[in-house]
Amino acid sequence: MSEPMSAVSRRVVVSAMALQLLGCGGDDVSPPGSTAGAGGSGGTATSMAGTGGTGGAVVSPGTALGWGVDGFVAGDTNPYAIEGPFYSYSDCDPPSGLPCSMPDPALTGADAKPGWSVDAGKVCLKGTAVQVQDSMFAAQWGAGLALDLNSKGGELGAPAVKGTFDLVQAGIKGFSVDITGTAPARIRINLTMPGVPDSSFVDAKVPGTTTFNVADAKQGTWVTSKTPLDPSKIEALQFQVFTTAASPTPYDFCVTAIRVVSDGVE
Repeated sequence: MSEPMSAVSRRVVVSAMALQLLGCGGDDVSPPGSTAGAGGSGGTATSMAGTGGTGGAVVSPGTALGWGVDGFVAGDTNPYAIEGPFYSYSDCDPPSGLPCSMPDPALTGADAKPGWSVDAGKVCLKGTAVQVQDSMFAAQWGAGLALDLNSKGGELGAPAVKGTFDLVQAGIKGFSVDITGTAPARIRINLTMPGVPDSSFVDAKVPGTTTFNVADAKQGTWVTSKTPLDPSKIEALQFQVFTTAASPTPYDFCVTAIRVVSDGVE
């Protein structure tokens, strides 16, 4: 799939200006002769439907990342120096000439793009992912939210430099993510690398809490020429709605917490 290069300042998340190929969405059966993604498993993770239970609330591990009302995570607000913006992306940008995933205009992001919203407590995405036509998963792969891990941002309307983040050097072994919402039942949490078109990912439930080790993230079973995940070269965390050939996929969810699980934390 394609992800925009983000242009942000600490106060304003601005429109994406450039694109980079990443992993694609798709069905539970990968399309023949295509490297587009299928809905099958890439990696494994621990998913919980909520925090209830007879023993009281479930305490999730890790150190929470905080962000401002503009969706920017400042590097001096967390012990790992993770820094970058949230933003939305979809198979509509750039246009392929095919029907694409449609954002809900009721939501407007910090960059004035429709279909997403952000405040200091949550980042949300709403719309409908396109039904894939003629196995065109490479062009019709869905939509998502992303958080750059090493991007200081730039001026309004100007592209920012997207850097890579070294999870190993930072002592980060995983993440724990809280997701609320009603649809779809399953999304992907991608870890992206520059120049790798099919991202490594784990499955995540909506709603629920997904806690995973970085080593859990794998490319999909449909990827014939695999590139191992290099945790020293991670660009972004993505929360992707993938597509199917069976029907359009409505989505309406929010990421309400991202916790960093570091070495020595179980």
